[in-house]
Amino acid sequence: MDKIRKHKLIYMTVFLTAIVILCAIVSLPDIYAEDVRVEAEVQTEEQTEEQTEEAVVETHVIKKPVMTETEALSSTVIQTSQKQIQEIVLTFVGDCTFGQDDDYLWNRFDSYEIKYGPAYFFEKVSEIFLNDDFTFINLEGPLTDSDEEKPKEYNFKGKAEYVEIMTLGGIDGVTLANNHSLDFGEKGFIDTKNILDEKGIYHTYYEDAFIVEIKGIRIAYLGYNAWSHEARSIRHMNMIIPDMKNDGVDYIIVNCHWGQEHEYYPDEQQKRMARHAIDLGADLVVGHHPHVMQGKEEYNGKTIIYSLGNFCFGGAPHPFDYDTIIYQHVIKTDGEEITEVSERIIPARVSGTSYLNNYQPVLANGDEVVRILDKFMSLPMYEVLEDTEE
Repeated sequence: MDKIRKHKLIYMTVFLTAIVILCAIVSLPDIYAEDVRVEAEVQTEEQTEEQTEEAVVETHVIKKPVMTETEALSSTVIQTSQKQIQEIVLTFVGDCTFGQDDDYLWNRFDSYEIKYGPAYFFEKVSEIFLNDDFTFINLEGPLTDSDEEKPKEYNFKGKAEYVEIMTLGGIDGVTLANNHSLDFGEKGFIDTKNILDEKGIYHTYYEDAFIVEIKGIRIAYLGYNAWSHEARSIRHMNMIIPDMKNDGVDYIIVNCHWGQEHEYYPDEQQKRMARHAIDLGADLVVGHHPHVMQGKEEYNGKTIIYSLGNFCFGGAPHPFDYDTIIYQHVIKTDGEEITEVSERIIPARVSGTSYLNNYQPVLANGDEVVRILDKFMSLPMYEVLEDTEE
């Protein structure tokens, strides 16, 4: 009986073991499949991360393409060869006296300043002066309260505050080298230079030349009272012009006060000095003093303007000649060197009225434009003698 029980127990154990083994075999594919699914998900996540990283790199490359060494060199050459050409516009007008002789009894300059203020005098032309690069005048007479009047026929002066006529009108520089700057002695001359310095207006007088740099070009302005001091003027030009050239000044402008009053042609001194200045290396010569226009000359490829005439001239209540010009010298540059030079001649009148001087220069209009331009361009280089019958 015990033997039979023992055998039953063995059979039962074997049976249960077989069932467990069978169950394990049946569930094995599901376990393997889950492992495969999990591994596939991990691989998919890794591939997705790799693809994302590749996309970021690709986008970066599109935004900033890498230029080859040859392409970079070619680009540099193209940019270097395309230098920007700029214009430098230099403006010149003639005799300006902001004041008068104290003995004048009618149509005095100062009465207009009292009535209209300092902006009045250049009101009709200041748009030109304020929109160029440098405007230069002949300042004929000191701005001072000095009473050290010299013994001469005419002594011109104006108040120190008349400097506002220039600052409001767009004047950048002046020459003091003329026969009226010392009308009220050394004090009057020093007062004038001091007020000009205070307002930032450049000035030149013999050895006291100045250089301005405009758009990369260094331009020198020299001033001489050549009318009565030819030897001194020549001596100074002989020294300073070659020195400036050697020091790298790009453009030299010589301003000369010379010639005979009310004569429409230059005399031999004017022509001699102007050509000598150009032979030394000057690039432009501009003249004044005759109170009328004189002609222009091209000498060795350079321009000489012998006289610009009056402009805003308080020394003449009723001028001998109302015609004048605004002369503009135009320099083209690439910022390193001068590429071209040209000019603009703007006809004007010294007054808005023809019967007396209202001291307010105006641009010519209508038929006057052609008439004044033709007059200037046809002015003789030599004295024209009238035919006389024997």
